Amino acid sequence: MTALLSILSKHGALILHLLIAFFAPISGIILLVGLSTILDTFFGLWRAYKKGHKITSRKARFGLVPKIVSYCGAVCLIYASDYYMINDLTKMAVSVEFLSTKLLALVLIAIEVKSIDESFQDVKGWSFIDRITELVVKAKNIKKNYEN
Repeated sequence: MTALLSILSKHGALILHLLIAFFAPISGIILLVGLSTILDTFFGLWRAYKKGHKITSRKARFGLVPKIVSYCGAVCLIYASDYYMINDLTKMAVSVEFLSTKLLALVLIAIEVKSIDESFQDVKGWSFIDRITELVVKAKNIKKNYEN
């Protein structure tokens, strides 16, 4: 154990730099997942404030931090397995690099967006996802009618 601590104390900065370099290609994905979680927390606080619920730092501390750490840790873990194993298999079928990492991030962000929409709907009474969907359908209909 003391040998491990000795190595970490001598080479800790080097190990940290190596980890940062390894995860640099997915830094944008990690940032998006973290920001979507933070945005969801802000919307949850906004909903609690508007509904008159008590807001404590304990809830944020035991809700936000573990969620961000677990989400970003999951993305990093999938990226590592993607880098060493999964990517070679998925590239046989699809020409997208690190597909499983991107799919996981997409699922996590979708969960957060749905949660944001629930908070928004609870306060405002309407869903912004439904409104965006309606706009897209109307735009497709306009384009379809214009082409005919």
